[in-house]
Amino acid sequence: MKLQVLVATMGQQDTGLAQKMNIRCDAVIANQADREEEVTEHTPYGTVHMITTATRGVGRNRNIALAAADADILLMADDDVTYAEDMPQQVLAAFAENPAADVLVFGMQMTQNGVVTETRTERARRLHVWNAMRYGTYRIAVRRRGLADAAVTFHESFGGGCPFSAGEDSLFLKTCFDRGLKVYAHPYVLGTCSKDVSSWFVGYNEKYFYDKGVLVRQMFPYTAYIMALYFGLRFKRKTRLGPWQRVRLVYAGVRGGKHMIPYAEKP
Repeated sequence: MKLQVLVATMGQQDTGLAQKMNIRCDAVIANQADREEEVTEHTPYGTVHMITTATRGVGRNRNIALAAADADILLMADDDVTYAEDMPQQVLAAFAENPAADVLVFGMQMTQNGVVTETRTERARRLHVWNAMRYGTYRIAVRRRGLADAAVTFHESFGGGCPFSAGEDSLFLKTCFDRGLKVYAHPYVLGTCSKDVSSWFVGYNEKYFYDKGVLVRQMFPYTAYIMALYFGLRFKRKTRLGPWQRVRLVYAGVRGGKHMIPYAEKP
């Protein structure tokens, strides 16, 4: 099997990001900047193909990388990840050990100011929709053929640079489940992910809770108001907004998103 890392990034001038991230296999870098350009570089570890577009939005950027991918196994990535040296071999071995898996969710160490603050990992098990909605895209690897057969892509209205902040990772996994793909967790830790700066998060403000409502409507259209109550009542120690103000904002997002076609419905 062949592995490709699909990186979503912005403002890159060359393919040096692959070395910075310690990518020791083939890679597709989807780079959003103010130009249109394609560059291919051959390294000792594989081929790095960088596609630069003037588009905006992380969902669209990930879809650009997906469209250009040609490997058997695709590992989603953000540009703040640094991989362990044995990552390519370990990821391919994990898929070989799990032939039924269409999607594997791996572990990751989180860092702040260069110091590991948390290790996020799971025991090996099959995941289901009720226990898999908290994994970031940078921990997800997929079989390209299964993803293509199920016509799964990223929603282009959610995530950094999109109308609704964040949620493209949860929607991606929800769509995988709804279209019959099998998702498993694997304990291998891919590397480290720096959380020093967020490209989209500016606090638990009014827009944050409204956007959660729109996201809930997309993910759970038939139980949206019940799920919205959960999000509305969380985060009481992280925001100045009162509990019922949060609930009203999430409900407003649910109502505002009612005209969007549920993304999990296969075309």
